[in-house]
Amino acid sequence: MVNFTLTGLNQTFTIGVSGELAGEAPVALDVSAVALYNVKLSDMLAVFKFQSDSFDVNDTDASDIKYYVYMNAWPADGSLNPVHAGLLTNPILATAGDIVANKNLVKHDFVRYLAEQLFNTPHGVDLFSNEDALLSDLASKGATAKAAIDASLNAVNQENAANGTSPNKYSTNALTGAANFSRELMRQVASQAPSRFAGITGSTAIQSVPLEAGDTINFKVSISPAANQHNLTSRPAAFDTRVYKIQLLLKSSDYGNTAPVESGSTADYIANA
Repeated sequence: MVNFTLTGLNQTFTIGVSGELAGEAPVALDVSAVALYNVKLSDMLAVFKFQSDSFDVNDTDASDIKYYVYMNAWPADGSLNPVHAGLLTNPILATAGDIVANKNLVKHDFVRYLAEQLFNTPHGVDLFSNEDALLSDLASKGATAKAAIDASLNAVNQENAANGTSPNKYSTNALTGAANFSRELMRQVASQAPSRFAGITGSTAIQSVPLEAGDTINFKVSISPAANQHNLTSRPAAFDTRVYKIQLLLKSSDYGNTAPVESGSTADYIANA
C-alpha cells in the first residue's frame, strides 16, 4: 500500500459563521429588599447537571443536551423557607445595635413594614397585641412557599422528569419554560460567563452546570398584608405588597448551610420544613 500525497490539492479556508451559545440574560427582579441564604457550592454542583451527546452534530434535535436536577443530592439542612432568609439590602431597619441578625429575617422585616405603614414607625411593632401570631403566620406561609419550591424542583428531578429512566431522568430543550432549571442556569452561564464552558469535561458524561463560588441563584417572594389591614389605624388605602429577592449565595468552604438562626423558634433554618 502506498499513501500518496498531492500537495497541489491543498486548500485553506476560514468559515464565515461563528459558533454561538444559546444564552439568555438573567431576568431582572423588581423587588423591595434582598434577603440572603448561604448555600454550599458543592451541593448546588451536585444538584444541577447536564449532559451533551455531541453525536449528531445538529441543532434540530431537542435531546442534544440533557438537563438533570438531582434532588436526592439536595442538602438535608437546605430548607428554603423564604421568610427565614436574612435581610441583606434595603431592610426596614438595618442590622446594627439592638437589631441583631437573627431578629432581622424576612418575617421580622415584614412585621416592621406593617408597623411603619400603620404607626409611621417601624419601632412600633410592640404595639401589636399579637406580634407572635404575626410571626408564626409568616413562618407558616413561608413553609407553604417552601413546599411549592420543593414541588417545582421535584417535578423535573431524577425520578420525575419527562425523559429517560429512573434514577437519571432528565429534561431536554423541548421543555423551554422556566421550570427547566438546569437549562435556565446553562443559558444564563452562556450569556454572562461563556468562558466557563472552556473548562467543562471533554466527554459525554453527566457533569455539573459550571457554577462557581460567589455566584448567586435568585428568586422573589411577594408578601401581602392581610385584607383590610390598613383599617386598623384608618389608613386611606391598602398597603403595597412587599417583594423580597431571596438570594442563594454559593459559598466554597466558609459555610454552614445556614441563614441567621433565631434560637429556640421556628426560624431555625435546619429544622423548619
